[in-house]
Amino acid sequence: MGYTHYFEHKKVSKDTWAKIVVDCVKVMHAIDTTFEQEFTDKTITINGIGEEGHETFILERKGSDGFTFCKTARKPYDLFVCACLLIYKHYSSNTMDLSSDGFNKDGTEEDEWVAARDLVKDTLDY
Repeated sequence: MGYTHYFEHKKVSKDTWAKIVVDCVKVMHAIDTTFEQEFTDKTITINGIGEEGHETFILERKGSDGFTFCKTARKPYDLFVCACLLIYKHYSSNTMDLSSDGFNKDGTEEDEWVAARDLVKDTLDY
């Protein structure tokens, strides 16, 4: 199946979404890699370029309308995907059910999530 993140989520307010987008952009500028990205008042989309890409990550303000996932195959853009998911959880923890192949059965994080958590903390101080 491949390395995958699962993120069922519900609609958030315009104000909350705006904060999520602003912080995702701040984190994007802190990463030394290139990837395709788009930030709008409705969606955040991210993917690597060429061989550095896999499935496109799409996070929507309107919510996921049920189960959703993205396979990143641990490619370089995965760090940014994980960071954006953490940012969403920070602003609206009660509207997202987040799980990942990067979480161990005991709930601890694998290196990818530790790096994303550290990136968010170092860039955004939360």
